[in-house]
Amino acid sequence: MPSPGRAGAGALLRHDDTLVQVDAGPATLFRLTEAGVDITRLGALVITHHHSDHLMGIPELVLTRWIRNGVRPCEALPIHCPDGPAVGYLESLLDNLEPDIAARVALAGFPDRPEPAVHPFQPGTAPAAVATIDEVLVESVLVDHGEIHPAVAYRFITPDGVVVVSGDTRACDAVENLATGADILVHEVLSSRRLLEEGLSARRVEGLAGYHAEAPTVGALAARAGVRQLVLTHLMPAPRGDADEAALVADVRSGGFDGDVAVGSDLYTAAV
Repeated sequence: MPSPGRAGAGALLRHDDTLVQVDAGPATLFRLTEAGVDITRLGALVITHHHSDHLMGIPELVLTRWIRNGVRPCEALPIHCPDGPAVGYLESLLDNLEPDIAARVALAGFPDRPEPAVHPFQPGTAPAAVATIDEVLVESVLVDHGEIHPAVAYRFITPDGVVVVSGDTRACDAVENLATGADILVHEVLSSRRLLEEGLSARRVEGLAGYHAEAPTVGALAARAGVRQLVLTHLMPAPRGDADEAALVADVRSGGFDGDVAVGSDLYTAAV
């Protein structure tokens, strides 16, 4: 849901010089730039599912990364995603920008084209390795995003610690198992009460709650999984001030989680 000061869905995993972006919603490029990331050094992009709010920033990211390289060869950006509708989107990512690309190749002397390297994988109900990026092992598992299939969560295993990003999902066993013992769990959260206060119809809120995670259930999942820190993201709706934020944290804690809780904001950083 559009909110002032907030870009679309996305999270950056950073381990030493390794940079892995999870999803790329609108304005991802600008948030990465504000975070001091040299996008030409982005090691990989991983996609949780094919909803537009997780994909719309990818063409801008891929094309600008190529433009920044200029006359130097630009290594294709690896993009890992569950096999399904996202693959078709990624394979035709820059088709409508062909005149722009052709002009840059012809007139500016660019030595290559900005084609991403798409790596589809078959997600399963048990965690499985997707990729190894430098010292970072990336694992995925299918999650419960209602009728949206496939949708996955990711676990990043680094020499320093473990980070899990839920993607869009209900609070489900798959995420709980993936996050067991993790240092950081980045999880989406929904508040039906706040959505009703924002003016959404009861029918619409009921529908959203069917494939997203209510705050108390996120807290209960994090408690059972024994994670050290919980970072709330994909906020539905985003808090409008300190009181809203405190109420959201209280709702999460009502599920039994007593570890560190952070309500994610753009450029928020959590460290293992």
